[in-house]
Amino acid sequence: MRNNENVLKDLFNDSRSKRNLSIFYAFGMALLIYQAAVFHVFKIDEIESKHDIDSFELNFVESSESADESRTVDDGEREVVTYDVSESMFQSNNGMGLLLINVAYGETSGEIADPCDTVTVDLVPNQVPADWNNAANVLTGTSDNCESISLQLMVFPEYSGSTTTVEGGTQQQWIQAWTNLEYGNGEFELGIEVNVNAPITSGIPTVQDSDEEVTITWEAVFFEVSVTQT
Repeated sequence: MRNNENVLKDLFNDSRSKRNLSIFYAFGMALLIYQAAVFHVFKIDEIESKHDIDSFELNFVESSESADESRTVDDGEREVVTYDVSESMFQSNNGMGLLLINVAYGETSGEIADPCDTVTVDLVPNQVPADWNNAANVLTGTSDNCESISLQLMVFPEYSGSTTTVEGGTQQQWIQAWTNLEYGNGEFELGIEVNVNAPITSGIPTVQDSDEEVTITWEAVFFEVSVTQT
């Protein structure tokens, strides 16, 4: 033990040894400072970049298919009109966004002072895949003044047609999320009921108003989606 103490004493008393130790100490401190700087400047940026979340902008370009059909409905009767969207629309788009229906009619009896009949329509919820419970849906309507009736069914869930910003995932994942050829693929059913409002001359044997002609316009709105990283 005595010899070890003498060695340490000689080491620290010798000026050359002190200088070497000082150089070694300074080098060690410089190395620690360098490592700390590298960690804070480079490593932290690298760590933070790993936690960055990519964001994407979704844009929708719409196109539509329309079809018209006229139907004469007897007083007090209910008829069901069906509609299938063309398969080509599904093949050329990412999905079907919504279905719009317009039902128009006028008083066609030709009798003087004959009031408009009452027409009631309803889009029947069935097995066609669609967002049947969406709050924006308008599935029923009635008119007794010859004004058109407009219905709307949101088909693709969460579709609004507006540009949307999303976070996370990849560009391809978002394209896949907004691609589905099942929604809207099937036979839609529209129920139509007519109740005739008789003219004041209805008591005359030659005056009859027993039905009404309605015209149904179907419009299937499709979309193509583009995804851009922001």
